Amino acid sequence: MNLAFYTPNYPGITQDGGIGSYTRSLGQSLTQLGHTVHVITPGQGAKSMDGPVHVHQVHLRHVPILDRAMPGFGNCWFLSRAMKKLVNHHEIDLVEFPNWEGLGIMFKGPWKKKVPKVVRLHTSSLETIMIDNLQMNRFLRWDVKREHIQARQADMLITHSEEHRRLMCEELKIEPEKITLIPHGVEVFPDFVRPPRPPGPPRVVFLGRLEKRKGTLELLQALVEVLRQHPGTTLTLIGTDRAHCPPLPGGVARTHAQWIADELPAEVRQQITLAGRLPQEEVDRHLQTADVFVAPSRYESFGLIYPEAMRWGIPVIGCTVGGVPEIITNDVTGVLVPPESPIELAKAINSLLSDEARRARLGRAGREHIEAHFSAETMARSVEANFERLLASCVKGN
Repeated sequence: MNLAFYTPNYPGITQDGGIGSYTRSLGQSLTQLGHTVHVITPGQGAKSMDGPVHVHQVHLRHVPILDRAMPGFGNCWFLSRAMKKLVNHHEIDLVEFPNWEGLGIMFKGPWKKKVPKVVRLHTSSLETIMIDNLQMNRFLRWDVKREHIQARQADMLITHSEEHRRLMCEELKIEPEKITLIPHGVEVFPDFVRPPRPPGPPRVVFLGRLEKRKGTLELLQALVEVLRQHPGTTLTLIGTDRAHCPPLPGGVARTHAQWIADELPAEVRQQITLAGRLPQEEVDRHLQTADVFVAPSRYESFGLIYPEAMRWGIPVIGCTVGGVPEIITNDVTGVLVPPESPIELAKAINSLLSDEARRARLGRAGREHIEAHFSAETMARSVEANFERLLASCVKGN
C-alpha cells in the first residue's frame, strides 16, 4: 500500500508531540512490512527522509478574509491542496488524518478513484477544553465543529483505548462498533539489558509537555514530601515548558520555571532539572538509568509516554484516568494513583524509592507487558489488516 498521513508535529524534524510520536512509530513499522509511507506536517516546505519514511513539510497559513468568516479555513485549504498533490503524484491508496482541530475536512481524493479517508481519534479539542477549564470562544467552537465534521466524513474511525472509544461515542453520538480499536505501540528492544544502577541519590524522571493536563504542578508539589523521606532525590522534567502554572496577581500565568523560582525553597529548587526538549537518544538514556518514571496526567486518552518508558524496564507511576489503566495494572506492571493528589503521588514515589526489589519487579513486568501487547509491530499489523479490508470494501463498492 502507498499511504499518506497528516500530523501536526513530527519528532526530530519539527516538534515533539503525542500525535507525531504515534505517526512516526506507525510509519516506520509499516515500511518494515513493505508499505510506502508519506507524512505531511506543518513546516517551511522542506522534504526529507526519516529512515524509509518520506516527510513533507507544508506551509499552512491563514487566508485573512476567509479565516475571519470561518476560523481555520486557510490551514484546511492549504493542507487539502498539499494532500491532494501528494495523492496524485505518488498514487496514494489511503490517507489518515488525526481528529485534532479537524484540518482534513476539505480533502477529497481525485475523481478517478476512491481514496479512503481514515480519522484517528486522539484526545479531542472538546476534551482538552473541559480538562483545562478553558473559556469556550468562537475559535474553539470552530475547532470542535471541524473535528465533528471530519469524523462524519471518515470512511473509518480508529482510536486507541476502550475508555476513549466510549468518550468519543458520547461526543460524536455514534455506536461503539463505528470506531475500530487499535492501541498505540512503540518500538521494543528484547535484547536490551538494563544497566546497573549508577551510584548516587535516587533519580525520578518525567517526560511530556510541562502543562496543566500532564499533572506537572502536582509532581513538583509532591517532590517536597519526597525529599523529606529521601533527601537528595533529583527530579528531571523532559519537555517543553508552558505557562500553565497559577498566575501572579494580575492574571499572567507562569511557566514552571517561574513557579519553581517563586514558590519553592532553594533546597528543593536545586534538586530539579528542567531539561527542555532532548534528542531521543538522551531521553532513552534517562529512562534506562533513572529509578522511577512519573507522569501524573490529569487525563490521557491513551498515554503513549508510559509504553515509551516501560519498554526500558523502569517502574512507572500514572493516574487512574482515561486509557492509562488499560496499560498499567496497579502493583503488577506499575503503580496507579488518583489524579490531582500530590499527597498520594508522594506516597507512591516514596514507596518505590524505598523498595529496590519492588522497583525491579514492576519494571520487569511492565517491560514484558509492552513487548507482548503494545509493540509497534503489533500496532502496524493491525493497521495493515484494517486498511486492506477498507480498501477491499471500496473496490467492491465501486
